Order: sequence, then structure tokens, then C-alpha cells
Amino acid sequence: MKKSVWKIAISAVTIIFIAGFLYARRPFTVPVTLFYDERDLAGAVVSQQALQSVVLAMEFFNSRSSEYRFLPFRETDQDIYESIEHAAARGSVAIVGGINAPFASLLADSSRRHGIPFLSLASGTSLARADDFVFRARPRSGGKELGLAAKHLGVSSYSVVVSGFAASHVQEFIRDFESQLGVPPRRTMVFSGNLNKHIEDFERIGKGVDAMLLVLPDWLAAVAMRELRLRLPDLPVFASNWAVSHRTHLLAGSLGEGVVTASFTHPGWDDQEHDFLRFVEETYASPIPPLILAMGYDTVAMLDEAIRNAGSSDRRAIGDALAGLTSVRTTGGEIPVDENGDLQHAGAVFILRSGRWVRISDDDPDSLRRALTSSRPRREEL
Repeated sequence: MKKSVWKIAISAVTIIFIAGFLYARRPFTVPVTLFYDERDLAGAVVSQQALQSVVLAMEFFNSRSSEYRFLPFRETDQDIYESIEHAAARGSVAIVGGINAPFASLLADSSRRHGIPFLSLASGTSLARADDFVFRARPRSGGKELGLAAKHLGVSSYSVVVSGFAASHVQEFIRDFESQLGVPPRRTMVFSGNLNKHIEDFERIGKGVDAMLLVLPDWLAAVAMRELRLRLPDLPVFASNWAVSHRTHLLAGSLGEGVVTASFTHPGWDDQEHDFLRFVEETYASPIPPLILAMGYDTVAMLDEAIRNAGSSDRRAIGDALAGLTSVRTTGGEIPVDENGDLQHAGAVFILRSGRWVRISDDDPDSLRRALTSSRPRREEL
């Protein structure tokens, strides 16, 4: 009888121990609030898809972590202060915002007051500060990288087509492009409002220059690509990363082939068997381009690194860990983080070819010229 009682006691203690161990191993929750740019009048699909990529990356990291789980919440930018109060009330450890820089600056200031770290998808120098609570995976616009590629191609004159929205992004991108060429644009056209009135202007602003620069959201960029190709088929066309989306090649058709953009995407993303790309394809069959998926992935990788360093879901601890990052483990290995809290990927040039953005060498003029020539539609296709 005593032996039976002893066995039962041992079994009970064992069960309690196992239950306690499993409870201690239960992953903790990491609430994160995402701010969607619902007032983004530019219609840049890259903003929406970048935030979608963040959510997909959170799910991917969740599937591979037994320590914690990301729990995303959505807020709008209709009332920033109220939305941040909602984020703070639900215990969000961080806020992720879209590519709209003026909106990002306002949100960064407000989130700092509440002690919530802000991971921004916006590029530009306005957020490059060491004394704020802002962290970025893509701090640079790509204008300098694109301007350098144009310089290697021998471009000495160019015209610019812009939209009437997001003036700060447009102006900084053009300044960055100009800084590498050493010359300002010869002509500038604002492509907005009644588009039919501007169609005939494309040939006028494209004549007598070596290249065209488009700082437009994807749907306007696609229209501009088509009109330029029909009128000036041999003119090189460079576009900001706002032109990148799943629908650019569908809207532009074959006339979009050969357009060049810049991105801070590591060569590891060129492999279609990349774990995250395969996860997205198998789970959602998502059409989001790898250039945008990589932006979302690296943003979550920064947050993941901070959470692991903090060892908890405490907001302040995670914020301090983000501020203390000197590098992040992501595709490409250990990528450095500068004193402003910005990830420092190397820039690269990509060309639209067969509906995909393909990496090309931009430091070899002959290689760049061959890539542009081979990717443009033949005259009989126009």
C-alpha cells in the first residue's frame, strides 16, 4: 500500500514538473501596431505591399520561433495621436509605419512621447537622427545609386517626370540623382490631374536629352513608360523604387521592359528558393516582388534581433535593445546598423526584364549598356 502511494506521489510530482516546464516554455506574445497610410494620395502600391510584407515576415518568424509570437494590429493615420494611444493601451512593443516620410516624421515624434519604438519604411534624411526612437531597414531612397548608374552609362543630360504628391520624397530623390551626375534636370514635367493633357508633352521633354528619370508611383510610371517608349524607344528610362510593384509590368506591358531602378536588396534574395520567398509562395502565392518582400523581412529581422537581446516583451527593454543594435542577422549575414538606427545594406541596380526586376552590374558601362539594349522591346513590337 505504501509503495503504491509512493508511486502515485512520484507520478504526480513528475506531471507537475512537466506541466511547469511546458508553461515556462510557452512563447510570449509580442504585440506590434502597423500604421497604414490611408491618406497616401500618391497611390504608391509599394507602401501597402511593404506593410503587407511586414505581416508576412511576422508570420514567417512565428513559424520558426518557439520563444515568442508576433501579434500584429492595424491602425489608420486618420488620427495619429489617438491611434498611438490605442497602440500603447494594448501594450504594443513597437509601431511600424509606411513609406510616407512627412507622415513618418509626425508619427515618430508622437511615438517617442509614448516611449514606443518606431520602425519606419520611409527613406530620406529627415529621419536620419541618432536622438530619436526611429529605426529603419531601408533608410536611403536609391537616388544616388541610380544617378551613379546613369553616370556610368554616359548620361550628361536628362529630364524628370514627377507626380504632384509626396514633394519631400520627390525633391530628395532628384537631388540624390543629380548629386552623382553633377547636373540638374533639363526639364521637369508634373504628371498629374488630367493625364490626357500631358501625353503629348512626353516627346517634347524627352527630345535632346540622354535619359529620362521617373519619380512616380507604379501606375503613373507605367503610363509614362509606355508613352516614352512609343515616342522615343531608344531613350534610357530610370525610375524610383515607387515604380516597383506586382502590377508594373502588367500595366506597362512589353513597353516597360528595360526600365532601371535601384534597391538595397542583398543578392541572397535573387535565389527563388530563399526560405521566406518559398514560404510566401507556398502559403499565399503572393505576387509581391522580392524587392519589397525583402524590405518587410529586414524590418522584422531588426525587431527580432532586439527581442532576442531583450529576452522579453517589455516595451522599454525592446526599445533599448533596438537603440543598441550594431548589426542585424538577416539575408546576407550580419548587416551593420549605423548610429541613427538604420540598416546599412549596399545599393544595387535592377532592370525590368520579362516581368521581373533583375539585378545588373552598374559599375561596368558596357555590361550596363548591353543589359539596357537587350531588355528594350524591339521596334517591331512597339
